[in-house]
Amino acid sequence: MNERDVFLAAIEIADPAERAAYVDQACSDDSKLRAQVEELLKTHAETSQFLETPAVATDSAVARTILTDASDTDEDSADERASGEAEFRKYLKPATRDGWLGRLAHYEIEQILGRGAFGIVAKAFDEKLQRVVAIKLMSPELAATSPPRKRFLREARTAAAVTHENIVAIYAVEEEPIPYLVMEYVSGETLKQRVDGHGPLEVADVLRIGQQVASGLAAAHSVNLIHRDIKPS
Repeated sequence: MNERDVFLAAIEIADPAERAAYVDQACSDDSKLRAQVEELLKTHAETSQFLETPAVATDSAVARTILTDASDTDEDSADERASGEAEFRKYLKPATRDGWLGRLAHYEIEQILGRGAFGIVAKAFDEKLQRVVAIKLMSPELAATSPPRKRFLREARTAAAVTHENIVAIYAVEEEPIPYLVMEYVSGETLKQRVDGHGPLEVADVLRIGQQVASGLAAAHSVNLIHRDIKPS
């Protein structure tokens, strides 16, 4: 994990002692990483005194994870994807399909889509319901501590109650062998990919996409799920 990943996880832990314990565990003997994280936390604390509102104070770890399409990650390099695949395979049973990565419960894992601060996203096939899904496996570093696990599961259940055309549907949340979400798989390109490939958007498209994003966020806010990481990727 880099300093951004540790910082984003740490600010979701309200109790100071639990937060400090998490930073100790995540940084281990890496003094440089610890210094970077502590500086980010210090800056966050200073700015929060000015910017904080009741809504922002609401727990939001899973909102950051859920309220996106299946490509809830920055574009990864080949090495990062390989690393993510190796990390994911530790929790998989042998695949029953040629060329696939493995099996998680009754889900056949086809490929890794990317990595985010809170976990690994994969494309999978639900053998029971016979449909393609996206699975987000919680980062092992986060899953190793109790507060992030509890928050992940609690907010996943809350988010599953949100039904909106601009928010991916949550099909299931599981705890073993590591917490993971099963979500609607949305095929297509990200906004970043579209802009990079086709240039700036027309004003009408900007307004349409902006309205869709705002509508989805409003639905999330209605159940106190706050997304702090909106980005075109």
